[in-house]
Amino acid sequence: MAPTPQPALSLLLLTALQLPSPPSSLRSAYKTTFETLLPKLIQPGSSTIARLDIALVLSPSYPISPNISRSATYPLLQTLLSQTYSLVCSIAAESNIDLDFPGGLDVRMFLLEARTDSLPQSLLGKQPLSGPIIDLHTFISSTPSRPYTSLYSVEGETGETHLKAFITAWQSRQGGIAPPIHRLPCGPSLTTPSSSATPYAEDGPVATHTSVAVGGTFDHLHIGHKLLLTATVLAAEPSDVSSSSSPQKTSRLITVGITGDELLVNKKYGSVVESWSTRQQRTADFVESILVFHPDIPSITETESIDEPGPNGKLIRVTYGDDITINYTQISDPFGPTITDENITALVISGETRAGGKAVNDKRREKGWKELQVFEVDVLDAAAGLDAGEGQQQGEKQSFESKISSTEIRRRLQERAAAASAS
Repeated sequence: MAPTPQPALSLLLLTALQLPSPPSSLRSAYKTTFETLLPKLIQPGSSTIARLDIALVLSPSYPISPNISRSATYPLLQTLLSQTYSLVCSIAAESNIDLDFPGGLDVRMFLLEARTDSLPQSLLGKQPLSGPIIDLHTFISSTPSRPYTSLYSVEGETGETHLKAFITAWQSRQGGIAPPIHRLPCGPSLTTPSSSATPYAEDGPVATHTSVAVGGTFDHLHIGHKLLLTATVLAAEPSDVSSSSSPQKTSRLITVGITGDELLVNKKYGSVVESWSTRQQRTADFVESILVFHPDIPSITETESIDEPGPNGKLIRVTYGDDITINYTQISDPFGPTITDENITALVISGETRAGGKAVNDKRREKGWKELQVFEVDVLDAAAGLDAGEGQQQGEKQSFESKISSTEIRRRLQERAAAASAS
């Protein structure tokens, strides 16, 4: 039997625009970039899905330092992720490019801190579990576990500055030659933000969280799921970048509730609904890719299968070093571990499931427990990427929505299987 072909893995260095800024600015800057790049990466008709990692390079205006909590920067950074994912979806819709579907693209994003003066020297290059925010030197050190075949950057002064920093760090950390470099066009809105800008405001004391939860079906993982999961990891405070005033290292726990198979029997196109095991594995693969930046990931990973009686007793526990544990828990109700684990302090939800967050806190109040802080992610918005007045805007909006729909992915897979059987 011939070996299964491995999908290509590419990296795009993309300058993060200063926020808040309207989605039109992001489109103006990077519409041409993605129109040029996305068609280069796909293999229509293939059974594999090419992967594109987008490193959003943070400018000096972004408030990233060991003294600023992840909770304080969460609103700004999740907006950046949401707007960029929305733009990718809209360009893919306009260009008829599949996302998270055979022959298409698997796009993932993380935040790259390229400034060497934003962190103490004791942390620089030594934060393998600080994703989705990672410093440049730690990222470069992790590339043995990320065999990129191509490196893409944008043209212009800012893009060249980031590319030069990347190559310099690569030569310092890895030696040898970086992956083949390709420069992409960008629009006129790409400018270097002022370092004096303050795009966020910390209004009073901000709680930090070391036990954060999220829940979902996570069937046929798509960009909407990726944003939700990235935001969940973002909300959990990493101990290796916590304030130096806290002498005791605190490990993190992320609880990912994944709906059990028995609740999905009536799903539309149910013949191609993924099993709980498959959904857990694909979810874990994605989380690891935006969380763990280590040159030898298996050496720091322990995986344990747990099946105990009672609610939320079935789970896969993945531990990385002594810093972070992720419980992928099978859930059989809308609440999951949020009402059985009092130590969870935060919940990440999408704007569409706000009522679910309220219901969780109502239950916790009934039990006399402290309410969870609720972090919300934006609903991915087709308007963030579509030009007003374009003749096919409605059709493109429908195509955009199909790329963030597990139901639509299942429909297409079922029709593809039926066509294959008939031929």
